[in-house]
Amino acid sequence: MISAAIEGALQRRANTEDIVAAASGATLIETIEGFFDIEAAWKELEAGCKGAILFQTFDWCRNCVEHSLNHNAVEPRIFAIWRGGELSALLPLCLKDNQGLKVLTGLSEPFQQYTDMLIAPGEDAPAVFGEFLKLMRRAGADYLHLGQVREDSTLFAAMEGRVPVSGEADAAPYVALSDWPDFDSYYREAVKAKTRKNMRNARNRLERTAPPKHHAARGGELLAHVIDRSFAGREAWLERQGLTSRAFRDTGFGGFVERFKRPDHIGIETIAFSLTHEDKPIADQWGLLYRGRYYAFMACWDCEYEQVGPGKLHLGSILEECFTQGIETADFMIPAARYKLTWATDAVPVRDHVLALSLRGVIHNRLWLDFGRPVAKKLAYSLPTELRSKLFRILMPSRD
Repeated sequence: MISAAIEGALQRRANTEDIVAAASGATLIETIEGFFDIEAAWKELEAGCKGAILFQTFDWCRNCVEHSLNHNAVEPRIFAIWRGGELSALLPLCLKDNQGLKVLTGLSEPFQQYTDMLIAPGEDAPAVFGEFLKLMRRAGADYLHLGQVREDSTLFAAMEGRVPVSGEADAAPYVALSDWPDFDSYYREAVKAKTRKNMRNARNRLERTAPPKHHAARGGELLAHVIDRSFAGREAWLERQGLTSRAFRDTGFGGFVERFKRPDHIGIETIAFSLTHEDKPIADQWGLLYRGRYYAFMACWDCEYEQVGPGKLHLGSILEECFTQGIETADFMIPAARYKLTWATDAVPVRDHVLALSLRGVIHNRLWLDFGRPVAKKLAYSLPTELRSKLFRILMPSRD
């Protein structure tokens, strides 16, 4: 059922041209209706942007907003620059409650994987961010959180160090598939000889009973099954390891990923991969496609096959399929796990950035983010897995 907020926004779209024509300079959009009103201008802007911007596209954000409206209140804070009635820059954020503090963060957090800014060619990115920063200080937040910012992104360059890094360093491994004419060339030139030998040995162990088979689909039953298995498998893996995840702590995450079983309804291309042995799935992965880039969103594997490294083996088959389908870049995203680095040709540093916007934010950042959290995390990782898992559930409760 479509929400009343969305219905109202759809009814107002006839006025969008008037709204855009009247807009100029830096503006802050704070309503769901305002979000839907700028759809056409937003899509026109993103068409001229480069980079890993999927999570700042209108269609991605729309799916998150529509999903959230059925679970929680949504407080958008969308920062925009207009030039002559045209949208020239955009940073889609929202206001969330974090244990009594107001945090200004990505519009689709905790489901988005990168935070970036859309900006038209010719715009001065640091100057635009400076204008946004002025508005952020009046947006009603205690602190600004820009999660998982790539160092090759427009947003990183625009910040010019004005928003300090926070937390541990990570990286997003990737393969620029367009650098090679085909998979065989990539495999021969970019993958280490020792790795190729290990992959042959792993595949040979499987072939003693049956040859492994690889499957790919952009819809249908395979996509649905891979999404289900990956979600359950990832959740179980986090529990076994005593780890936590912002997305999995959100009780709405399961419902959100359900949307991707019907890519024809959500406006986002989705693809699933499955490696089977004796007709049994031993590794699954699914992700998103946008402008020739594959974003590896979620993966899992069968623990019974751990000795052959199913996740690592599967990545090779995924890359081969990506070459077949003409995909230009395979983005494995964070974390920079060892099995990803086996196949990746490079990795982009990714960090969180946090800036206090109020006195309460200053106190929170200094006492918790800069001191308390690192100490607590270090102590937690020194505990046995079961105790660590219980501790994370207490310290980092679900965002309902």
